[in-house]
Amino acid sequence: MSENILSVGVDIGTSTTCVVFSDILIDNSSAAMRLPRAEIIEKKVRYRSPVYFTPLLSDTELNVEEIAGIVAREYQSAGISPEDVQTGAVIITGDTARKSNAQRCLQAISRYAGDFVVAAAGPTLESILAGKGSGADAYSKTHKLSVCNLDIGGGTTNTATFSGGRRRLHGHRRTADSL
Repeated sequence: MSENILSVGVDIGTSTTCVVFSDILIDNSSAAMRLPRAEIIEKKVRYRSPVYFTPLLSDTELNVEEIAGIVAREYQSAGISPEDVQTGAVIITGDTARKSNAQRCLQAISRYAGDFVVAAAGPTLESILAGKGSGADAYSKTHKLSVCNLDIGGGTTNTATFSGGRRRLHGHRRTADSL
């Protein structure tokens, strides 16, 4: 049995912020009376916002109201209401995750959709997301070799190495201050 769901992703990074809406087709291939075995079989970006500079009030504080305004405006631009979205993720990454009001920002934005995964991503999660998003994991599996992905952000750089499609080493972070 297949199900099409609408997902939203909000990435609040050290330098930039972006909102993406995607249609995801999920197939449950398990037999009756068995545990569900859900698999994403198709995904298509429905709407991608412009990239915004992440609004700050200071070096230590996010402009929560402006970030929430960006998300609200992008819902409107996409012609989507929060009730239309079944799932999604709000991720605060890099130096932005260290801001004094990062948790408040996550709470303010999480109200814009249904079942959200809301996280301040540390270097390991951030490196895995970047590596999978870039296709480094799939490339390593298809070509049977190791691939190292560098995610160079506004304030941090994270690495992830994939071998045969699986992450081999933990992510590492370097901040602008430590370079």
